[in-house]
Parts: sequence; structure tokens; C-alpha cells
Amino acid sequence: MCVYLFELAKNRMGNNHKTNIKLLLNQLSSGSLTIPEKEKLKEYIESSFMDEDLDALMREHWTGLGNQDLVGDEIQLLNLKKKILSRITPAQPIAKKEFRLFPPDWKNKLMRVAAILFIPLLLGSVAVFYTLEKQINQQTSSSMQQVMASPGSRVHFTLPDKTEVWLNSESVLEFPLNLDHLDQRRVKLTGQGYFKVAHDKLHPFFVEVNKMSIKALGTSFDVSGYENDNFISSTLEEGSIALLSLKGKEFARLVPGQQAVWNKSTNELEINDIETIQATSWKDGKLIFRNASLNDVTRQLERWFNCVIQLDPKLNESDLKYTATIQDETLGEVLKMIEISTSVKTKIVKREVYIGRTK
Repeated sequence: MCVYLFELAKNRMGNNHKTNIKLLLNQLSSGSLTIPEKEKLKEYIESSFMDEDLDALMREHWTGLGNQDLVGDEIQLLNLKKKILSRITPAQPIAKKEFRLFPPDWKNKLMRVAAILFIPLLLGSVAVFYTLEKQINQQTSSSMQQVMASPGSRVHFTLPDKTEVWLNSESVLEFPLNLDHLDQRRVKLTGQGYFKVAHDKLHPFFVEVNKMSIKALGTSFDVSGYENDNFISSTLEEGSIALLSLKGKEFARLVPGQQAVWNKSTNELEINDIETIQATSWKDGKLIFRNASLNDVTRQLERWFNCVIQLDPKLNESDLKYTATIQDETLGEVLKMIEISTSVKTKIVKREVYIGRTK
């Protein structure tokens, strides 16, 4: 009974089934098979087991595709079904499921976030750096270095801006440690100093001494401004210097070979042409006097030999002049030379010198 029903159903499918399958296989070969038709063909092939008509059609179809390995047994027919099915629905690569700790565009997002965070961090760092640098500069500029020449000595040194300085006995120079980084190179002198200024047109060099300021560029000049002297003098050897008030007002300008002398008591200024070596030879270890007054001679000898010289009051108004060059002589030898050339008598008691008139 079951066999009868199966055969009946098979016969009912009849020629329409064969024609449809053949048509579908032909369309598969030409590539015109629609998606619903592919599903229909696939479903039928997968559901058939022993269908001689289908097997014949598949052999014919496979041969038409250019494949000459004709099949004959059951296993080969099964393989042939798989091949045709693969033509109907090509195998798709199995999608690998990926587990990500971050979204696919995490790098771009991270870079944007980093940029957002970096900008205020950068600005903050710049602000901190600027503040620290400003504080350091302020501290450095306010940190003054002091060089002093002890009594009876001379000192030679170089400033941070490469300016050479010579200090005479009992002189002090103050300057900022960052002198070479300032718009205006300013130093403060007490006593006597000789300056060979490093040329820098954009950064003028100023020497403040007492109530005067001396402006220079690339220049060699001498400045003398001891507190116990009644004058301030400046002698120019090379270049050009301007004499200014501490408020910056210029009141004189010197050319090489000139000396300016400002009287502290009368506020009078004199500018004279001189032999500059007389004012600057001390830096080379010599004292040169040319018709110098006794007061001027004794004042320089006190600093040179670190002694105290008592001059007879009667000699203060005398017209005695002294000419000599002192280099390696001792104090006693110098005094003996003064006695011979000026007709005075001298006496040394410990480190005090007495100079008086001869009877």
C-alpha cells in the first residue's frame, strides 16, 4: 500500500517536475537563476535521495559546465550534488565573532580625547614654565654678584657679557648674574674701574657711579668715583661714552683722549684733553704722574700701598708738582724720590706716613 502511494505521487509530479528542474539547472549554468529559484532547486536536490531523472539531469548539467569527470556510482552522485549546491549557494566564510575591549574606531576617539586633554595640559605646562622662568629670571636678575679689590691690590676679571674689568684698590663692582641676558647691561661701581666693554649695539652698557651714569657700547674707558673723593672722573681711550644723570638725562659726551671731571660740591663739570695713560696706567701696574699736585700724588699712593699719609696743612696750598713713574718701587723708595724732587721731608711710623716742609 505504501509503495503504491509513493509511485502515485511520483507519477503525479510527471513531466512538469522534470521540466522545471531541467529549466532551473539550465538557468544556473547561464547565471540567470533568481534567488527564489535557487532556493527551490536547492531544496529539491537536498530532499531527493534516489531520483534517476534528477541524476541524469545533474550529469548532463555538470558535463555542460565543462567538467568531464562523469560520475557513475552513488557516492560520486552525492559528491556531484554537493558541487551543484555549491554553485547554487557559494560557501560563505564563517564570520568570526570578535570580542573587542574597545570600539572599532577607538584609536580615533582616543586621539581626540587625548588632544582635548593635552591642550589644557599644554597650556598649563606653558603657563607653569613661563611663571617659573619669570621667577628664575627675577631671582637671577635680583641676585647681584660683587667683586672687590682689597686695599693695596688690583683685580682683573671678565663679566658674563665678556666685558673686561680692572678694579683699583678699595673698589667694588656689583653686577647681575644674568648681565648678558638683559636689555640694558648695568653695573654699579664704587671706587675706580677700567672697562673694556664687549660690543653689543642692541644692549648698551651702563656704569653707575655715585650720582652719575656712564653709557657705552664698544668702548674702553676709566671711571673713578671714590666716596671720599670730591670729584667723579671718567677718561675715554677708545669709542664713545655719554655722561648721564641717574634719571637718564645726557649732559656730556666724550671722544677719545678726553677726561670729564664732575665736582661733587659745586656740581660743575669740566672736560679736558689729556694724556689718557696718566689716568689708566694703574691697571697695568704703574702709576704715572705728570706735574701732579702733591695732594693728588699722596691720595693715589695711599691706595696703591694701603697706607695713611698725613700731609702738612701748609703743603695743601703749595704749588709743588711731581713727575714720576712708579712701578716696582717700595713705599720707602717712592718717598725718597719725593724728597729729592720736591724738597720735602718724609717719615714712616708703622703704616702711617708723614710729609712735611723742610726747615
